[in-house]
Amino acid sequence: MASYGAPVWFTALTTMQKGDLQSIEKRAMKIAFPNADYSEATTLANIVPILHCLESVAKAFFISNFNKESPIHHLIPEVINPTYNTRNASKPKYKLYPRTKRFANTLIPYGLKNFLP
Repeated sequence: MASYGAPVWFTALTTMQKGDLQSIEKRAMKIAFPNADYSEATTLANIVPILHCLESVAKAFFISNFNKESPIHHLIPEVINPTYNTRNASKPKYKLYPRTKRFANTLIPYGLKNFLP
């Protein structure tokens, strides 16, 4: 159920909120597997830890909506093509200048920075 809205809200979670989610999952694993530690319990339960799962859902959503046919593609900023050589020429640069850390951690800026090859 948590993965339904994850593409939109996961990237904007604070460290404290991510810790709370992981804490809930750790408590549930401790109840289900009292003699196992967290990583062993997730292996025994055959589940992916919640933070990895939510990030992969957000990544899949972002990449699937990055193509030109996507209805939300117009939200992706245009690529800046410098006419001079830069040191970081391997990744495309996007015309997006987040002024706050909160905005930088929303889906589009976070996805452009972390999810593209």
